[in-house]
Amino acid sequence: MSSHDTNANGAEGPCLWSSLLPELAERIARCLHPNDVACGLRLINKASAAQFSGPQYTTIRLSQPVPHHAFAAHWLAPCATRGLTLERRQQLLYLTAASGVVANLDVALQAAGCLATYEVFHAAAATGQLRCCHWLLEHGCPTEESDVGSGLLGAAAGGGHRLVCEWLLGLGLRWASDGAVDAARGGHVGLMEWLRQRRSPLPRSGADDQSDGSEQALDKLDVVSGAAEGFDLPTLQRVVQQNGGLGSHDAGTRQDAGAVDEDEAAEAEAEGRSLVLAAAAGSPTPDWAAKVEWLEAQGCPRSARAAERAAARPDDADAAARLAWLRDRGYPLGATAVEAAAGAGNTAALHLLLGEAGVAEPPEGGHLAAF
Repeated sequence: MSSHDTNANGAEGPCLWSSLLPELAERIARCLHPNDVACGLRLINKASAAQFSGPQYTTIRLSQPVPHHAFAAHWLAPCATRGLTLERRQQLLYLTAASGVVANLDVALQAAGCLATYEVFHAAAATGQLRCCHWLLEHGCPTEESDVGSGLLGAAAGGGHRLVCEWLLGLGLRWASDGAVDAARGGHVGLMEWLRQRRSPLPRSGADDQSDGSEQALDKLDVVSGAAEGFDLPTLQRVVQQNGGLGSHDAGTRQDAGAVDEDEAAEAEAEGRSLVLAAAAGSPTPDWAAKVEWLEAQGCPRSARAAERAAARPDDADAAARLAWLRDRGYPLGATAVEAAAGAGNTAALHLLLGEAGVAEPPEGGHLAAF
């Protein structure tokens, strides 16, 4: 390409971009979104295409904003989606909704030839894309997946998106959850507390004639479990204290379990506390081990659930290290941990479980042979 470009009036003039030093062009590119570089900057001339040829500049991420002109040119081209399965077409809608570009979502729906489903709305809510949520509601997108109520509030809360939560709460929908537990799991302390304050007036799916004390006990146990997963140790300790502790003296928890006698009450309580500890074992926070140790001191039992959650961590080396740590502390490593590691594709964790730890492969585990 010559060093001249055509300007807006159709006349040729000197291309300022071509005269820039490569170092300056690189600094400009770093200030732009990678999708803008891929769909715009690289197309200026051959030199730009060569300079920005790395994978970070040649891969267009549909879950991030894509310039509308480039998105429409690609997806509205004849046969653009002919080779896509229904699943891939739906994935196109989910990713575009998550990007937050309403104009692109409109194009994606035309190109995919699919209706906007609840999952599309869920993707927009989970990523905090309020404008897309508005647009989907106006265009009749379903707000509930089934009779259990809408999970949109939980999706928005899990991502820490308070503005979307506030908007959703004004719709008068039935909620599968009030969002507080989801916010806790996502590590959003302020949003969790705000949602808990608003809990009482919310229409909840599956409401029955349980006593207020029983319902509060359920809520407390769920929130503590979410806090064990998403918060650091000091915040978890504060949440546990605010919710009456985790000891066997917690009469509310026993009432909530519907126990007929003391044995059933104790069993139900231990079950709940093992779930709290398992949440800590699979927590993404750096102090997960300190949380496990503290919860042990509060009477939470060592169970196979902890190993299962650890084995499912997204990082293989981290999963294996956690399993080794749990094994050394006397935690049982069972078939459920093997299945969790296999499902996450964690080969190092699988080798530890099947080899060093001596866990037998489950009978239905034929799919593990790939590892």
